[in-house]
Amino acid sequence: MFRSLRVRIALSHAIVLLVILVALGVMLQYVLGRTLDASVTDQLRTSADGVAERIAEAGGPVPPPDSDVPSDAATQLAVYTPDGRLVGEHAETPPWLRPAAEPVSDIEVGGQRVRLLTAPVSIDGRTAAFVVAARSTLAEDDLVHRVRILLLAGSVLAALASLAAGWWLAGRAVRPVERAYEARAAFAADASHELRTPLTFIRQGVEVLAANDPSLGDQVLGEVDYMASLSRRLLLLARAEGDAALTLAPVRLATPIGQAAERSRRALGLRLDVDDTNGLTAIADTTALEIALDAVFENVARHGGGSAHVRAHRDGPTVVIDVSDRGPGLAPDLHGRAFDRFFRADPSRARTTGGAGLGLSLTRAWIEAQHGRVGLFDTPGGGLTVSMRLPAAAPAS
Repeated sequence: MFRSLRVRIALSHAIVLLVILVALGVMLQYVLGRTLDASVTDQLRTSADGVAERIAEAGGPVPPPDSDVPSDAATQLAVYTPDGRLVGEHAETPPWLRPAAEPVSDIEVGGQRVRLLTAPVSIDGRTAAFVVAARSTLAEDDLVHRVRILLLAGSVLAALASLAAGWWLAGRAVRPVERAYEARAAFAADASHELRTPLTFIRQGVEVLAANDPSLGDQVLGEVDYMASLSRRLLLLARAEGDAALTLAPVRLATPIGQAAERSRRALGLRLDVDDTNGLTAIADTTALEIALDAVFENVARHGGGSAHVRAHRDGPTVVIDVSDRGPGLAPDLHGRAFDRFFRADPSRARTTGGAGLGLSLTRAWIEAQHGRVGLFDTPGGGLTVSMRLPAAAPAS
């Protein structure tokens, strides 16, 4: 239980940090990409403006100046007349370097992204020429890609470091709680164990007293039986919550349900109507399941009117065992509290019937120890239904 809690704390710590880093990385990559794109466009516009000034000074279209920059990032320039004729050397101008419909556009040339800028040049109110400037964005795209890889690797490393730190911190935070939990379980187990011998001795002495004074003897015997039952339940509860070593295997529900029902009929005088389980099989521990059923049946005997209907069915990946009594029931707002230790809906009445408020707590502890869960529901027509869910066993092939 505490190990899974520690894992959840460490994972949540790492996931939160990873989400923050990814969000920051996406924002940084977006801002960097926009900034580099704007820088490329500004460079092209500056180059085009220089050629536009030469055309204005010449009073007509003139070819752009030669560029001696031997780089993929070098800006290529071309001048076209309004009717689409190239001005200057045709052989040195690539065929894709032509005016575009949009002022700024991106094209793909040789597997690279190229930014293309088309700027009209006006003289005396008329368009005299079009200046086309283009530049590869390979350097900028490569920089964005490198930053993306760096951010991704950094985020993964940071998440792993956070996971390790979260695991260590969670261990330190959980350890005191775990020690207190173990101490509580150990105390309940030790106290229950130590009470057995003196209670047995007291009972033997009271039986002698009862022979001389039956009325007083019966009262004391009742209290001794109550204490013995309480210590037994505390011991079972401590074992269930102390990671009891259970043997979880496919169990045909007919066996534990039938044995627990027969035992309760003989010992408690219960009237139990048990449906056919139809070969239902669950992943469970037979002894643990019988302990949980015994606790439910004792609760029926004390608070459920002494009769119940037991049925089981398959519900997807689980097997459900429902025990429905015809007792006075329980207010809906008390259903959750019914599984608390020593809870009594009517403390005065429960004490007179010998109840300690541990029955449903014991059921929940042993069912959850088998990776199941328990719930309470109102029985149609009156009463209370205890619903126990266990993992269903795969059907035999």
